[in-house]
Amino acid sequence: MREMYLAIDGDDVGHRLEYLMLINERETITEFSKTFKSAMIWLENKLVHDFGATVVFSGGDNLLAYLNFLPVEAVEALRIEFAERANSTLSIGLGENPREAYFALKLAKTSGKNCVRQFKELANG
Repeated sequence: MREMYLAIDGDDVGHRLEYLMLINERETITEFSKTFKSAMIWLENKLVHDFGATVVFSGGDNLLAYLNFLPVEAVEALRIEFAERANSTLSIGLGENPREAYFALKLAKTSGKNCVRQFKELANG
């Protein structure tokens, strides 16, 4: 099987935190942070333990991992379950290397967020 990379980024996490800080909502910041962090830990563990992924980078609302091929439908299911756990959404890019995954992530971000995009979509126009 071929290797694939997942580039994952939380949608509007920084803006949400900035807003909460500006309106001085310490308790809400703490609650959001704990919930989001817990969901990211869940996602990382799910990728590693259930799908055999290797995590290249994980920090804040970002994650880069590679694994043997995983159907887009399985990645979509992870994205949906994450949103339920975190009360926040993710954009995900898929590619055959980190660069392709990052480009696909940028396509996901600029096409409305909260979705999965593959690099082949870019290559096909």
